[in-house]
Amino acid sequence: MRTMPDRHAILGPSGAHRWLICTPSARLEYGIPDSGSTYAKEGTLAHHIGELLLRKRWQNEDITAVMEQAQADPLYSGSMKEHMEGYADFVEERMAEAATRCADPRIFIEQTIRFDEYVPEAFGTADCLILSDGLLDVIDLKYGKGVSVQAEGNPQMRMYGLGCYLALSWAYEIDEIRMTIYQPRLDSVSVATMTAKELLDWAENYLKPRAALAWEGKGEFCPNEEACRWCRAAPICRANRDYQLEIARHEFTDPALLTDEEVAEVLTRRAAFKAWVDSVHDYAEKSAINLGVHYPGFKLVEGKSNRKYTDEEAIAKVLRKAGYKVADIYKPRELLGLTAMEKMVGKKKFGELAGEYVIKPTGAPALVAESDRRPALNSPAKAAEDFDDDFKEEN
Repeated sequence: MRTMPDRHAILGPSGAHRWLICTPSARLEYGIPDSGSTYAKEGTLAHHIGELLLRKRWQNEDITAVMEQAQADPLYSGSMKEHMEGYADFVEERMAEAATRCADPRIFIEQTIRFDEYVPEAFGTADCLILSDGLLDVIDLKYGKGVSVQAEGNPQMRMYGLGCYLALSWAYEIDEIRMTIYQPRLDSVSVATMTAKELLDWAENYLKPRAALAWEGKGEFCPNEEACRWCRAAPICRANRDYQLEIARHEFTDPALLTDEEVAEVLTRRAAFKAWVDSVHDYAEKSAINLGVHYPGFKLVEGKSNRKYTDEEAIAKVLRKAGYKVADIYKPRELLGLTAMEKMVGKKKFGELAGEYVIKPTGAPALVAESDRRPALNSPAKAAEDFDDDFKEEN
């Protein structure tokens, strides 16, 4: 299984977007355990399968037994296999491109890299590197589908690029570093390119001094949605608390009614505020359960549960003996839901086999931020105006 050496680094690349902005956060969250999640385990499995496919293709490894073991994991699915084959194909395309620049491009898979001279005790793992004449290609696979991650200005990718440059520049001439984030479940390929000089300037003048502050736990707290989203200290960070409650202390111009602009301000902060409140609740609940912490005004109780059968076959046998028919006691057979079906078969393959029998009805209107990628619906006023125009043309 793929290892993730930056998991225990205080200043790991995966958290750089946080500790470079909010430098005290690295020490603040140090020692707070990461409970992990199913999504993280799923991502680790996907990376492992992607690695196996690359090693089979470019290092001629026999992956049969290890792949069978990975496919036995409950988190494995036909969709995951499809996405990872797409990742392997993408790397092959990049290798073919590299072959047009030189006769013998080099590929490095799951390369461990360090950045000690810029970031104390920092290290990480680059998913895939391709080296051709003057160009270092750094490819990072992200299996998550919650947020589209962009390569431009991404400090994690820059640290990967820096570490790879430091590891290889002594043996190869590298003029340019191309950083790519491949996110298959969002059909996203994001690319950013820097010259070696630009990357080293960034590392020396920005990364190194900010990392020194973070290592010492110094600097100013800078809570914001991006920095706090995955910070383990966020639920109990006082600076984050003050930031989240800022909206509640806002001095509105009219104490009775909010203006449209003030409503928009509340909506902008809604998701982050709700996530913060939920994170505080989760932290407190785990502390109460596991550590016996008592919070004034709260208590642990037995949660709700649903009744369940202990022996379905025995129940069916008893009811059949009592005269009930099979059709009376069993549900009729039904197909898996679309999401579960695509996960089992693979989205692409399912589309090829049965796509003609699937429709997507129009969704109910929803109010979202303007940054949302979905096109705006016509407003009621605009719809009425369009209707009037159509009516006038017909008459």
